[in-house]
Amino acid sequence: MKRYLLVSVAFLSLIVGGCGSDKIEGPDDTCSGTSKPEYVIKSYTLSVFSSDPRGGYVGGDTYESADPIDFGSFILKLDIEKNTLAERFDKSFDFSLMSKAYACSPVLPYTQQRISSINITSSAAFSDDLPAGSSLNDVFDVVYLDYVPTPYYTKTADSIDYFSVSEFIAQDDNIPAEITQLALNTEPSFKQNHVFFLEINFHSGEQFLLESREISFQE
Repeated sequence: MKRYLLVSVAFLSLIVGGCGSDKIEGPDDTCSGTSKPEYVIKSYTLSVFSSDPRGGYVGGDTYESADPIDFGSFILKLDIEKNTLAERFDKSFDFSLMSKAYACSPVLPYTQQRISSINITSSAAFSDDLPAGSSLNDVFDVVYLDYVPTPYYTKTADSIDYFSVSEFIAQDDNIPAEITQLALNTEPSFKQNHVFFLEINFHSGEQFLLESREISFQE
């Protein structure tokens, strides 16, 4: 009877206790013994959207109109294509009767890859100081990242200050997000026929070269 009771208590502890105090390496994971869904980025897709305000997730239809777009609503959205690796498990569940009966937080997918550099250019001159082919990292802000802890803005009581691409890539530990959205912080002086090119490099050696559709901006 004693053996049966111990097995029953252990099984109940597994169901109720769920989470222990140990952390695993994946970001935002609060439970030991849970799987860590790791992925590897294979490629990016680059799309143009029109959205106001700039912050927050942008979905729906891409901007396919031939009409000029308002620079303040212009969004470049990067989506990753990934391979999910076999999920790995850490420790077994803690069967201790002292385990806290808290629900586990969702385990977010993560990647070991890190961004080493991003460079944005245009086929057309942006301004007198930024001729065609110049780096536009200072005139683009990072306005949305999903599910990664990498900072991309500072917040005060009444405003949000987004990091420029230059400021963003100056950080040490840039985890590539599944979705990244960029917006202009400066109005282009020359409005016509911009094709934007993005070069993204990872510390592990991968390089991604992306090209937007041609865009003109409203006068």
